[in-house]
Amino acid sequence: MVDVELLEDTAAFSRLEPVWNTLVESSSSGRCHSTYEWLFTWWKHFGGRNRLLLLVAAEHGTPVALAPLYIAHDTNVLHFLGQGLSDYADLIVPCGRQDITDQLVTAILSHRDMWSGLDLEEIPEDSPNARTLDRLREGRTGAAWQNTVRCPYLPIAGTWDAFYETLGKGFRHEVRNKLNRWNAMHRGEAADSALQYLDVRGVESGLFDEMVALSAERQRADGHRSPLLNHPDQEFLREVLPLMGTHGQLRVGELRGEGELLAFMLAFYWQGVASTWNTQYKPLYASYSPGRLMLVRFAEQRFSEGCRELDFMRGEEQYKFEWTSHFRMNLALRSEPVAAGANLATGEC
Repeated sequence: MVDVELLEDTAAFSRLEPVWNTLVESSSSGRCHSTYEWLFTWWKHFGGRNRLLLLVAAEHGTPVALAPLYIAHDTNVLHFLGQGLSDYADLIVPCGRQDITDQLVTAILSHRDMWSGLDLEEIPEDSPNARTLDRLREGRTGAAWQNTVRCPYLPIAGTWDAFYETLGKGFRHEVRNKLNRWNAMHRGEAADSALQYLDVRGVESGLFDEMVALSAERQRADGHRSPLLNHPDQEFLREVLPLMGTHGQLRVGELRGEGELLAFMLAFYWQGVASTWNTQYKPLYASYSPGRLMLVRFAEQRFSEGCRELDFMRGEEQYKFEWTSHFRMNLALRSEPVAAGANLATGEC
C-alpha cells in the first residue's frame, strides 16, 4: 500500500537526505537537477516566504517517490523546486510505477485549496510522468502545455577518434589552426604560457572566484549573461558546487595559458550523463577560439571516461548543433494567466 505525506518545513525536507538520491537513481526521469544537493540547497537560498509542498509517497513506511514542489508566496502559483536555475524538473518516481505517479498527482489535486495556478517548467517531453501530470488541468486550473526550449544532446558510442572525424574537415582544421597559432606565438616562452587543459571534479573557492571574474570580463565585453554574476544565484552556486563536487556530481574543464584561466566548462554528472551548464572564455583571446578548444578537450575526456551521453541542456545556441542533431523538447504546464506573462526564453545560462 502506498501512502502520500505532505511535508511543509525545511527540517522535514532535510531528513530525506539519506534516501533522496537513491530515489532519483531509480526514477524514470532522474537527472542532475533532481538531486538532493541541488534542490535542498536551492530551497535554502530561495525558499524565503514561499510555501514548501513536498509530497512523499511511501510503501510500508519506506519513501519510494517524491513530488518536489513549492507555492510562490506572491502569486500562489505551484512550481517545481529549483525552477529558474534547473534545466530539467519532474516527479521522482520509480520506473514502471505509474500507480505511484497517479497517487502523487491525486495528492497534488487534493491540496487544490493551497494553490491557485500552475507553472511547472522544464519537464522533458519524454517523461513517462507527463501524461499523468496532464490530470492537473482538471479542477478549473486553466492550464495548458507549452513547448519551452530544445535541449541538444550527443549520445556517446564508439571511440573519440571515430566521432571526431564526423565533425568534418573544416571543424578539425580550425581547431588545429588555432592551436598552431597559439604555439607559434608563444614558442620559446615559459612553460606556463603553453595551453593546458585540466579536467577536474570539483569547484573550490579559488576556482569559483576565477570563474566569476572571467564571467564578469565576458559580460563587460559583449553583455553575455551568467548566473555566476547574479545575486542571489551566485551565493547559491558558491555553496552548491563544492557540495556537488564532494558527491561526484561535477565535471569541470579548465583551459589555461599564460598563467591564467582562458575558458571553462562547468558541467554536472549523473549516472553516466555529463550535462554542460555554463561556459565562458576570455574575450581578449577570442581569436584563438578558447571556448571551442576547451569543449573539444572536455568532450574527449567524456568519451575516455565512458559516459553514455553529453547533454548540452536547455538552450539553442548554434555551436551545440555543430556537435549533434539530437535534441529533446522541454515542456511547461502553465495556467492561462501565468502563461500570458511568461517569458519563454531560450534558457541560455
